[in-house]
Amino acid sequence: MGGFGSGRTAGKVTVEGCRTLKLDVNRVTRRLRGALRGADTAALPAVERAVWSWTTDGEAEPRARLLVTLTLHADHGMARLRFDMDQPSRRTGQRDQSVRLETTPCRFGGVRWWWVCPATGRRCAVLYLPNGGHLFLSLGPGAYRLGYASQNQDAMGRRHGRLRRLHRRLGGAYTHADDVLPDRPKWMRWRTYERTWAEWEAAMERHEAIWMEGAERMLGRSCDDQF
Repeated sequence: MGGFGSGRTAGKVTVEGCRTLKLDVNRVTRRLRGALRGADTAALPAVERAVWSWTTDGEAEPRARLLVTLTLHADHGMARLRFDMDQPSRRTGQRDQSVRLETTPCRFGGVRWWWVCPATGRRCAVLYLPNGGHLFLSLGPGAYRLGYASQNQDAMGRRHGRLRRLHRRLGGAYTHADDVLPDRPKWMRWRTYERTWAEWEAAMERHEAIWMEGAERMLGRSCDDQF
């Protein structure tokens, strides 16, 4: 088991190979997002303190834990992450990390929540802590340069190509599927931007479906190898 930089696929470090921990903004904020709907703005912010953990199949004890203190207003928030994790290669040490949250409007009402990566300032749906890392950050330039093993698959490659074209249509750069779609360019009509956003959401749903199919195949193959 190596540290950050091990677990390469075709020369690129992968999320799977680094035993990476993933912190999904939608899962972390789910309970408080429900409380925000219809809430009296005078009663905001909504605050929650909880232990977040990751488990490995077959093991009773979680392999990692962190304490999350989440503070959400109607359109922004802050998360405080406190942890000291014993990773395969080394401990993270005592960490007290603050991460901002922002929202963008959804096409049919409501808002979508995003992390703001502490390293890059980019919005992202997931933060990562690979083996050997010491902070939760996004993927891409300026943060963790990790890929997914499934990116080598033809279907997944096509999905990444589709997402990349949608980002470029709005004048943005694309590094990974977790990258948020850029804001509407000043020269673009709202109708065109809303259509692009709908295409992006559909592409993201297909991307996630293909990723899950690949993960299920890998899990099934792993189980078969044991018997």
